[in-house]
Amino acid sequence: MSAAAYAVGNVASSVALVLVNKKVFTGGFKFPMTLSFFHFVFTVIWYQLLALGGAYSPPTPGTGMPALEKFKVAAAGFASIGFMNLSLNYNSVGFYQITKLTIIPVTLVINAMAYGVHASAKIKLSLSILLAGVGVATVTDVELRPLGLSFGTLAVFTTAVFQIWQGTKQKEFAISATQLQAGIAPWQSFQALAVSVVFEFYCVTPPADGSPCDSALSYFSDAAGGDERKRRVLWIVLATCFLALAVNLCSFGLIGRTSAITFQVVGHAKTCLVLVGGYLLFPSKLGDTQQLYNNIMGVSVAMIGVILYGHLKHAAGNDQPDCLDMTCPGCVLTIIEPKYSEIEREETEGLKGGSSSG
Repeated sequence: MSAAAYAVGNVASSVALVLVNKKVFTGGFKFPMTLSFFHFVFTVIWYQLLALGGAYSPPTPGTGMPALEKFKVAAAGFASIGFMNLSLNYNSVGFYQITKLTIIPVTLVINAMAYGVHASAKIKLSLSILLAGVGVATVTDVELRPLGLSFGTLAVFTTAVFQIWQGTKQKEFAISATQLQAGIAPWQSFQALAVSVVFEFYCVTPPADGSPCDSALSYFSDAAGGDERKRRVLWIVLATCFLALAVNLCSFGLIGRTSAITFQVVGHAKTCLVLVGGYLLFPSKLGDTQQLYNNIMGVSVAMIGVILYGHLKHAAGNDQPDCLDMTCPGCVLTIIEPKYSEIEREETEGLKGGSSSG
């Protein structure tokens, strides 16, 4: 599959997963870690079935990722999910959006410090435009608490590390996106199970009003005992397993073929598309007019950044001049990219040498 196909698949499956997950939670299954456990176990079973059918080939013995590396990547991915959920729970929506915006600059810093990979000034410019637009469109209120700040910081760091490792580990151990996903899924299953048992399987604090204790085990017991509504919700849970598998496959494939930064750009473009869909399907009320204007302006600016980023990556990949090369004055280019000042100095020195020899 091409990078474009992975990007489209990631957007479509992610949006569908969010909608179906919301259906599950509103149906009474309010156990996110248990749901994640089902997703990871389903991934393990899926790849075992594909291997038995000859449609998937795991790395040959002695090759692929060592067990310790699988555990590290799995732990980073699971921690990213957990801390993002905690950040959303303990912070306002506005601050949660800010933490998501900071993933790109944090990823750039980690890439530069740990791997010596530096983004060009043009790429940074396009990312700045993108982040400014998404910030205007999505950040409405910012309420900060010390515990929420800690969870938000950990969420940003673990997410950036996990997304970087998705790309670097594929290249380091010469494995595909599917092999990486299949390799870390068992570890993530154990990690999710441990957290689920501690926090969701049992009712630690019974409700003060004397109502029945709400836990994952009681939910399963009611469904097995004939509660048709809860049985239907569990069938929807099964549907989320397929969607989660598609999301992970497309995410790993996209990062493996591009970079963690490109994955974040696709994610922010997805946010813009969700907002646009909201405008069309759910017209704003009169009291939300200012927010509507902010959303329209922010989405417009963000899409300029997305398009500019895609154009710059395409031009650089084909060794062609980009739109900034063809439209910006030379003095501006020397500020954006130091290499232009070096080229001009070499050309000037060449002219001086030619005039003196004459």
